Amino acid sequence: MAKRKATPTPKAKSRTQKPSKGAARKPKAKASKPAKPSPKKKGPAQKTGGKKSARKTPSKAKLPAKTKSVTKAPAKKTPKGAGKEEKKQDVATKKRTSSRSRSSVLDRDFLIALANSIREAVQPAIEAAKGREVIGNAASGDATFQLDRLAEKALLTFLRDAKLPVAYYSEDSGYTTFTSGQPENLLVIDPIDGTRAAKSGFEWCVVAIASTRVIERPRIADVDNALVMELMGPRTFYAERGKGTRIYVDGQYRKPKLSKNTDLETVVWSMTVPARPAELIFPTAAKLVDLTSLKGGFYACNSTSYSLTRLITNQLDASIDIANRYYRDIPAIVQDLFINAGRGAILGIAPYDIAASLLIAEEAGCVVTDAYGKSLSEVLLLDSATANHQSMVAAANAELHETLLGFFDTRIRQYERLLERRAERNMP
Repeated sequence: MAKRKATPTPKAKSRTQKPSKGAARKPKAKASKPAKPSPKKKGPAQKTGGKKSARKTPSKAKLPAKTKSVTKAPAKKTPKGAGKEEKKQDVATKKRTSSRSRSSVLDRDFLIALANSIREAVQPAIEAAKGREVIGNAASGDATFQLDRLAEKALLTFLRDAKLPVAYYSEDSGYTTFTSGQPENLLVIDPIDGTRAAKSGFEWCVVAIASTRVIERPRIADVDNALVMELMGPRTFYAERGKGTRIYVDGQYRKPKLSKNTDLETVVWSMTVPARPAELIFPTAAKLVDLTSLKGGFYACNSTSYSLTRLITNQLDASIDIANRYYRDIPAIVQDLFINAGRGAILGIAPYDIAASLLIAEEAGCVVTDAYGKSLSEVLLLDSATANHQSMVAAANAELHETLLGFFDTRIRQYERLLERRAERNMP
């Protein structure tokens, strides 16, 4: 209270601090409520000018409410364990907030220039259907082709020449930084998503770039903006969190178009298949494949980013990758199937596969979850370990997503029970 009495000496502050006199007669706990007369005076301005402050005001208004509930509840119920966990979460949140406040979102033109440099490096080889040689394996266990090496080299050259305080993570190179100090931005890059299509000259391949200002243990929800550029087509997709998605075709801006189709018989959809055990995913999807193959359409696709971006061009109604749910549900029974399909490695959707395209799809209005119906926002962005692989059910509208989620949930449960009975019969 001594500080409040000392501050009214300047004339400019004397009016705004009059409410503190009334607050002096009341306990501190209640002082926080009367201490908001100034917003009442500015209330009309906030309502009339709500368009400008609407995006900022809700986020600031919600944070105190969450902090209050978090600090009070654990003190009454679980004082020790929950308190420590909440402190860790608070520290992590503060680190994310502080890192974002210190730096700005990477410019869209920078991301476009980076993607263009990769496209220019690999496009001649794609058009000539070259670069098919397998030259190694990535850290995830996926095959690395000569095309991947060309793309990675173009990526490194561009970032070295840019001389910006950035770090990047890619499938082949892992985590790399180009600054001696603390990076201000982190790029998560898949230089070629859909290499198997690219090496054969097909168009189902893209460059996918996600950017975040959270350097330490970022999550998918921490991605600030993202860009996906077609390697063999004219489209570039760009999204910034909270600001929607844009499609650029030969420099011209176009709005996303989402399918409103909810009729399963006419659904046009894709399923990701590389290194997913065919004897698991195709029996699971068989009824839907048969139902949609005449009036709708089914496509086996090798690029998750390509499939997700087709949702906002109205070319696909849905995109599915349900294999990882089997590995999470019954690992002991299906592990050998995954190892065989991956030729020694267990593969699935790694976060870098979807970091960019997921933001673009969601900002356009698509609904994307894992095969359990859970949001992917809390998935760690740089963890490509098998335990962090994901499944996916994505649809252009909420009703179709719910229908497909229910269909695959039922089919997976049925097939898992069948596999479990077979395993029991085969036990010695």
